[in-house]
Amino acid sequence: GSGGFRKRKHDNFPHGQRREEKENVNPSSALMMSFKSFQLELDTRHDKYERLVKLSRDITIESKRTIFLLHRFTSAPNGEEILNESEVKLDAVRRKIKQVAQELIGEDMYQFHRAISPG
Repeated sequence: GSGGFRKRKHDNFPHGQRREEKENVNPSSALMMSFKSFQLELDTRHDKYERLVKLSRDITIESKRTIFLLHRFTSAPNGEEILNESEVKLDAVRRKIKQVAQELIGEDMYQFHRAISPG
């Protein structure tokens, strides 16, 4: 035909037949169980990746806040107070870094290295 619509591969099958095939799938078959385990593994890995991204951002933010706080040290009259506050902030950063290390125990670090920013 001249300029007609292209026929897609799945247009060769009647719509009812595909629906029947979905209904006939056994959810306890070995193949479906494998796919469920793969789904769980991928979801777990994705969740860990997202937690690492969040921790990395938190580390960057707290580090920057600490740096800016320490920049005020020379101009502020209460230098001791600023040093104490910066020590508290650095402890928070150390805890976050420890959380990152705990997330990576037993994992291939290279699968998650892009989640952790060098900032």
